[in-house]
Amino acid sequence: MLQTRTEHPIDHPFNAIDRAVYIADNLDFLRALNDECIDLVCIDPPFDKNETFAADKIKPPLAPAEQDTELRLMAKWGVRSAQDAADAGLEWPLDSRIKGGYKDIWRWESDIHQDWVDTLEKAHPAIHSLIETTRLTHSDGRAAYLCFMAIRLIEIRRVLKPTGSLYLHCDHTANGYLRQLLDAVFGAQNFRNEIVWAYQRWTGATKWFQRMHDTILFYAKSESATFNPLQEPYSDKSKHKARRHSRFDSDGKIHQRYTDDASRQKSMRDVWEISYLNSQAHERTGYPTQKPVELAERIIAASTNPGDVVLDCFAGCAYVPVAAERLKRRWAACDMNPRAWTVLKRQFSKPSLALLRCSDETTGQQVIASEPVVTVHGPRELPKRTSPESALELKPFAPAERRYKKPSLMSEQEMLTELLEISGYAAWCCGFANRRPDGAIVKTTRNFHLDHLEPKSADGINEITNRAPMCPHHNIRKSARLINLRAYRQELWDAGEMLADTEEDLVDLSHAQMKVLDIYVKYRNLRAPQTAMPV
Repeated sequence: MLQTRTEHPIDHPFNAIDRAVYIADNLDFLRALNDECIDLVCIDPPFDKNETFAADKIKPPLAPAEQDTELRLMAKWGVRSAQDAADAGLEWPLDSRIKGGYKDIWRWESDIHQDWVDTLEKAHPAIHSLIETTRLTHSDGRAAYLCFMAIRLIEIRRVLKPTGSLYLHCDHTANGYLRQLLDAVFGAQNFRNEIVWAYQRWTGATKWFQRMHDTILFYAKSESATFNPLQEPYSDKSKHKARRHSRFDSDGKIHQRYTDDASRQKSMRDVWEISYLNSQAHERTGYPTQKPVELAERIIAASTNPGDVVLDCFAGCAYVPVAAERLKRRWAACDMNPRAWTVLKRQFSKPSLALLRCSDETTGQQVIASEPVVTVHGPRELPKRTSPESALELKPFAPAERRYKKPSLMSEQEMLTELLEISGYAAWCCGFANRRPDGAIVKTTRNFHLDHLEPKSADGINEITNRAPMCPHHNIRKSARLINLRAYRQELWDAGEMLADTEEDLVDLSHAQMKVLDIYVKYRNLRAPQTAMPV
């Protein structure tokens, strides 16, 4: 869990424009928001489905004037090509691969920034460990997705008020991983519900039970989070309970009586049966993975009061802003694709959903007294943050340094196994080994950590040619020192902390590195013939 930050003596206000849609990288947008200025974050992020969702079935079809507006807005923000869009962290609306939708495929090289990884490793080790474990138990793609989400969830927690809450929409694909990630960010004690949104829709044959529900993970910022209990009717089978009224006497005994009034309701369950939006639904826009407004209305009613601020920073289908407006909440939305603005304008033009005018031209803080206006803002028109920065916050980085460094050729488990084979399953730092009572060494990677010969701070690479198995105790100590393994081993000898009786009992680092080069070449030829050998 992230450490609870001490309260600022200044109450930092909500600094985004009310009823505004920001077309920007949502991490940049979240960084621009003040601390503790949001009452509720309700998001429907990518689910890590490993596919691309195209919005080419938008209803009615995208008009030429609408696409011209998207391109004109992008040009006004200095984005005139697909490369400009990539540099700004946006989706290019003419990208034929996504057709106004979004890509839900995750790669370390293309989607993750080295700055995120370094920050998580140094400031949030529990989150970093979870991501690294995911690389071993699932895949690099799932781990990259969690890294993308983690860095944003940390910012979401920062901008939430102590009375605020997060509702994160997901499904079976990654809900177990996201639940662990949210435990690490918000604290397991702040978990409130795993809400099941159950629905029915037509499906074909399947090799398993039909998957007919999504999951909404509900976390509070703190014990003081706002919650308005919602009610639902009793089922037909339990209607008699609606007429039952109970009371406790002074001795703690319960007394029940039945009335003719059957209108009493029960507290709402965490299973919500709300119809899926079919192809003919009035709300339907054709936007992929669109959610019903009723879903967001229930969330907003439960965790906010009129006038509170609702944020959706994955706002592609606009269901959260529409629900917030209908319930008289203030709101802001953010999405990386200008198609989100087109969809929102369409939704707000439907009389049954909202009655606000949307303006493509309004920029900056502008208020029209006679009528509220929904405005759009680009990546260079983000809010002006006034709250102080925390030492653990992410810092901006140059565009040339944005991308994550190339992942290692071998997994960490493969590296650890190969390196321990070289040393006879003994740590390269002090000679530690897993031994039975009779002294025999147990050949297992348990109780070993993988560290760097040359620290990353000195540009040490992540490949096996710069890795070494360490005992947990010395791995932690060496990481804090930021020195290379040779120097650290000399310090251990001088301090008398070696477990090996003589220096000859330890692995010879020079000889071991020659063997490591052979191992690296073997794996390189198997997996990446064109990869150059690291120096």
